[in-house]
Amino acid sequence: MPQFEPPPFDPHPFFKGGHLQTIAATREVSADLLSPIQHVVPVSDGDSIVLHEDCPVDWVPGNQSVLLVHGLSGCHSAPYMVRLAESCLKSGSRVFRMDMRGCGAAHSLSRNLPHAGRSDDVISALDLIAEKSREGPMLAVGVSLGAGQLLRAVGRIGRGDSNLPNWFERLERIAVVAPPLDLRRCSANLQRFWLRPYNFYFIRALLGSVPPGVHQRADFRKAIQERRPRTLWELDDRITAPLSGFDGAGDYYEQASACRVVSFNPVPTLVVAAADDPIVPVGCFADDPGLWPQSTQLVITSTGGHMGFLDRRRRCWIDEVVASWFST
Repeated sequence: MPQFEPPPFDPHPFFKGGHLQTIAATREVSADLLSPIQHVVPVSDGDSIVLHEDCPVDWVPGNQSVLLVHGLSGCHSAPYMVRLAESCLKSGSRVFRMDMRGCGAAHSLSRNLPHAGRSDDVISALDLIAEKSREGPMLAVGVSLGAGQLLRAVGRIGRGDSNLPNWFERLERIAVVAPPLDLRRCSANLQRFWLRPYNFYFIRALLGSVPPGVHQRADFRKAIQERRPRTLWELDDRITAPLSGFDGAGDYYEQASACRVVSFNPVPTLVVAAADDPIVPVGCFADDPGLWPQSTQLVITSTGGHMGFLDRRRRCWIDEVVASWFST
């Protein structure tokens, strides 16, 4: 695969360091160009996810379709999802923004929690896109948790752990931004004292958005009778893992981490990460030279935080990178 040269990244001078870059990514954006229709997609255990489709007026079968998968505590309306969707739409792509189980429009459609191991849900989303588009190339973008799910999906297909879908050859390229490759390592990183605010943020967001179907479960009600979890590891060990069929946080991290299967990924893939990401240690990407197959290109910037990458023009550099990668 020819070497991809991403556009140059000129960071914003007033948003220096990983923390400020991460915070910059949360600013709201306009969604004026988007007027989606919803598709409810059944997944395992009686749950459903939702895809939000925007289609250019001149789109015809044979043109490309793009799946976007959000991160932890996000949904289809997260700022980065809106920006990426509008960019794809302007390029003539039919774009589908995914709401994971219990997130966004799927909030009331699940009795189970979203987590990093839900890669089969990504495959179900791509199944629907393949059916709707009938022909033509398919592309996908994952951010943070969604990036991990996407990498795990294609890696498991490549290793033979998941059935080979009839559309797999149509999946021409994917891009992933700041995937939590090694969940155990990410969780340990966030237990450091000066990173505890991220724990508080995610725990509050996750517990505040638990689907009503999960609230009705006796095992969830029992789990929340104890004191509030103080770290993501504790949240995963007490709630995420047992409610999702794992034997504690350690078992969940071992089974759900994308790093176990990324070397089997046959799809041309762009992985983008920042050396100062406060949530995903850069060593997850760079410590093992044999982690990435020839189909994958890794881009690590010196700064950018966790899905920040705010440039001097106050734009998210990632949007331009993804557009360039898909047009190469």
